[in-house]
Amino acid sequence: MITLDQVKLHCRIDQDEEDPLINDWIADAEQVIQNDLDRRIIADESDREDETDLLDNDWLNSARLIYVQYRYSRSLDGKPQAYWDLLQKFRIMGV
Repeated sequence: MITLDQVKLHCRIDQDEEDPLINDWIADAEQVIQNDLDRRIIADESDREDETDLLDNDWLNSARLIYVQYRYSRSLDGKPQAYWDLLQKFRIMGV
C-alpha cells in the first residue's frame, strides 16, 4: 500500500489542501486495481482464501502511484499505458 507522502513526492505536490482528496484516490486505487485484475490483493500469505489471491508487491505500489497521478492530473484519456503495463504480468488470461 502507498502513503500520502509517497504520492505527494511522486506527483510533486507541496501543498496540503488536497490531502483528503488524494487519500480518497489512494483508497480508490486499491479497489480499481483489484477490479482491473479481477483478483483480490492480500497483505500476507495467511490472508489467502483463493489460489487467485495476489500478494501485495512493489509493482502494484507503482501502479497505485500511477493511478493516483492520473487522477490528480484530471486526465480524461483513460488510464495510462504504464499502469496497464505494470498490471499485465498479474492478469490471469483465459484459454
